[in-house]
Amino acid sequence: MALAGALVPGAVAGVAAIGVLRLSWGRKERSQVLNTLGWSLVALAVVLAWSAAGAWGAAIMSLWAMAAALLAVGWAAWRSPPSRRVASNRRAGMLPQGGEPARIAGRIATFLLVTVAAMAASIAFAVAVRWFALLGGASEANANVLALFAGPLGWTVLAFLMLMTESRARQFALLGGTFATALPALLTGTAL
Repeated sequence: MALAGALVPGAVAGVAAIGVLRLSWGRKERSQVLNTLGWSLVALAVVLAWSAAGAWGAAIMSLWAMAAALLAVGWAAWRSPPSRRVASNRRAGMLPQGGEPARIAGRIATFLLVTVAAMAASIAFAVAVRWFALLGGASEANANVLALFAGPLGWTVLAFLMLMTESRARQFALLGGTFATALPALLTGTAL
């Protein structure tokens, strides 16, 4: 029970930080003083919670701060008047308008490139990360963990870049560059 009591000041500081930041950001012009006070309270909350219970304390404090932020944003959304403009019927080019072609083949190709090909490229990137880690003197276990971390992270970044690129040639260049990272590991025969 003493541990829970030690977390209370950190949680209170986190909730107060959200309140001060919401007050500052709700003004017509943001106050530098309130912004500084709010972010200082966030730092104080992290320090207090960390000193009370380490990373677990910081996680518990952040839950309180996030709950306060959710309430603040929810209240602002509830009170905001509806927009006078009518929302567009078109949603980010998902569906063709009027007589535009559906481009089904292009959409399927993009899906396959971003999912299947980008996943394979991210696996090649993970193999390269593992190889470079072993080359740098890391143990097998550490190299494997780095590869397991690099695979999903690489896929996320690569998928984002490919979806933001309009040119199919650039998409293939991104894929080719990512696949090429595994060439040293494959050429030396130490990929696995």
